[in-house]
Amino acid sequence: MQTGIILAGGESSRMGHDKSLINSNVSRLANELRIAGCTRVVVMCGSAERMALFDEECIIDSKESLAESLFDFITELNGIVQLASCDAYLADAELFSNINGVPTDDFGNRQPLLAKIDAHDLQRSSKKISEMFQHIQSCEGGIKARNINTPEEFKEILSYLN
Repeated sequence: MQTGIILAGGESSRMGHDKSLINSNVSRLANELRIAGCTRVVVMCGSAERMALFDEECIIDSKESLAESLFDFITELNGIVQLASCDAYLADAELFSNINGVPTDDFGNRQPLLAKIDAHDLQRSSKKISEMFQHIQSCEGGIKARNINTPEEFKEILSYLN
């Protein structure tokens, strides 16, 4: 079984509003994850109040940090886990199908929130995502692995969106 986890926990201070609601990206990512072979898709939505925002199965964060919440959830799963950050507006089934580890974007930055791992490979809980995934190998992701944090970055990738 392959589980897709979409990370859509809340409003972004740098973006100025909730990135998960831009361009219906959570629904789009859920479809792309299914095309890529995920038999279950779950949205980590942050709080119970956010559950109504999404059509997918939702879970709320169980701990203080995203990293700790993600660790708790992944360690309950079996099989392959594909993460998908709600601000990965260019991520698609082709990217998800080709990920084996932590993808690097077109700037060479590791993007652990797009990692594909065996659930049993996640051995270390931390308050920082980067520390939790530091032992997972990198793989090529290119521009499709880029995440967007500011309105300027979003404007830059608009030409790539269909």
